[in-house]
Amino acid sequence: MQKNHLVLAFPFKDASSIKSHFRGSEPIPWVYLGKDYFKRRHIEQELGDPYKRIDTAHILNDIANDIRLPHVQWVDDLNRRYGKSIEWWFGTISSRNPYNSNLFLYSCYLEILERIWATTDKRPVLIVLESRGLYQAIKKWASRKNISIKVTGAKFRFSVSSLFFLRWGNFIIVSIMRWAAARITKIKRRSRDFKAPSIILNTFVHDYCLSDTGTFKDRYFPYLHEYLSKNGHTVAIHPVLFGFGYNYFSIYRKLRVSETQFILQEDFLHISDYLSAFIYPLNVLRQKIDSPLFLGFDISDILKEEKIENPLNPALEAILIYRMFLRLGHSELHPELVIDWYENQAKDKALISGARKAFPDIRIIGAQMFIQTHNFISLFPSQSEAEAKIVPHLLLETSRHQCQTARIFTSAIPCRSAAALRYSHVFTQTENQTQEAKSILVLLPFTLNESIELLDTLRETLELIRDDVRVLVKGHPDFTNKELIHTFGENIWPDRFEIFDGSLPEALNLAQIVISSNSSSMVEAATRGIPIIFLGRQTAMNYNILSDVNLDIVTECFSASELIGAIEKYLNLSPAERKQFKEMGIKVRDIFFEPVNEETLKPFLSIGKDL
Repeated sequence: MQKNHLVLAFPFKDASSIKSHFRGSEPIPWVYLGKDYFKRRHIEQELGDPYKRIDTAHILNDIANDIRLPHVQWVDDLNRRYGKSIEWWFGTISSRNPYNSNLFLYSCYLEILERIWATTDKRPVLIVLESRGLYQAIKKWASRKNISIKVTGAKFRFSVSSLFFLRWGNFIIVSIMRWAAARITKIKRRSRDFKAPSIILNTFVHDYCLSDTGTFKDRYFPYLHEYLSKNGHTVAIHPVLFGFGYNYFSIYRKLRVSETQFILQEDFLHISDYLSAFIYPLNVLRQKIDSPLFLGFDISDILKEEKIENPLNPALEAILIYRMFLRLGHSELHPELVIDWYENQAKDKALISGARKAFPDIRIIGAQMFIQTHNFISLFPSQSEAEAKIVPHLLLETSRHQCQTARIFTSAIPCRSAAALRYSHVFTQTENQTQEAKSILVLLPFTLNESIELLDTLRETLELIRDDVRVLVKGHPDFTNKELIHTFGENIWPDRFEIFDGSLPEALNLAQIVISSNSSSMVEAATRGIPIIFLGRQTAMNYNILSDVNLDIVTECFSASELIGAIEKYLNLSPAERKQFKEMGIKVRDIFFEPVNEETLKPFLSIGKDL
């Protein structure tokens, strides 16, 4: 093929249509642009030799760092154009959430092509991609570069997929089931006096957070309830229910019998509020978005895809939360303060906007009691969001370092460090035990896709890891060990991968090294002085919380060869080096966490207007 020709292909089951474009035994350089590891692995196996995939892991990481701020500023421009409608703020485009939106990742992909093309000896002749919108954007880029494009398979047109309607219908069904559960449990449970709260606390509620008798244990704000009550405040919880599927009767029964006061949206919403949410997808389909170029790329087709391919639920749920707070404004409640578990998601924007309108004098605290990572760009409020007043009056972070990170896109919101409620154990933890046999602890992220990619890369190194080294695998609560092994492949699961079912502190007591990817638990491990290997993904976004910690306690790897080098380095630490790592662990702890005490809890009661 001529060097200025490109073949664009999708990861079909059968790669014969791709191979038909190429003849001979010369190496065929190609690039994969998609985040689905299973699809990438399959097409890579299908292609085989002489197809040589260009390793883009390092350049993707560098580009993400380079274009984060320009990308957020580009989204800010769209927000200012379309943000007069409150519903705009609930959609995936304004969300910037990399788990709901591909805008940032696909922008990085385009920049990868731009930079690779500038290096003549690394130009691909084949691009395999997962997105129709990205396909259109690459065609426009190629036309500008005078690159001839060939496409395998049918040409795609944008259409509303059946998945769009399934998501829409599913939300309606779930809303009806929640409404029914709320009504039935309210009738069965005699109403009791509701004390007007001075504070509304917005937090996630899982089934295990409430006992059968209604005793509530807040996983996200431990210690805080007692502190607020001790200081004379009445608290009502606005629960964000998570992980219930279609079964809501049990949780609503527990909420009704609990001594803790809960504000349930079904007790306040009207039929018109539900209708407003139910017709939202029609507004999405009708909306036309004129987007400016981003770094010279036309990504208007990616925006079209964003509207119809990505989740609807966050926006639909946000509409109901927004309208519920407007209804609260007509009730007898007059809260002084809202404390929001703040991730800057659509639900947070809805709550904040609704609360500001319903209670003009209220103060809103956005509590980010978790550890942040730079590439998770949606967590941090932007300038356009501050201008639209859909952000808190005050941010609370687990440390001063975290405050600096949270304000990277706007300095308009004051920030204070406060008690790291969920991480109090890092100040009281015991020394990890010395084991006769050395152990590598693998802490998996919350998606199976990412977890399998990590384990596959680690499997490539097993023959090079000494036999006296145990490899312990600790899964994530979002999937079972059975699901993990089945997805990986029961027939190929290595005998050396030992599933560890104990708690995280118990696992850390056994670890000489921790290998992880996109998991915040690795920071807790680092505070113990345990060396960390962050194993980055090849073609998807990486969220290395320790990326800007300039300490030898963490090594970033993107391949099996880099991984085995880091493992050997950390397994052979001298006693003096291990002592130095303990000291580094204390530095990591102090970078990310404030202890829980009376002084660090005070910012949660920043009620006055002078924040």
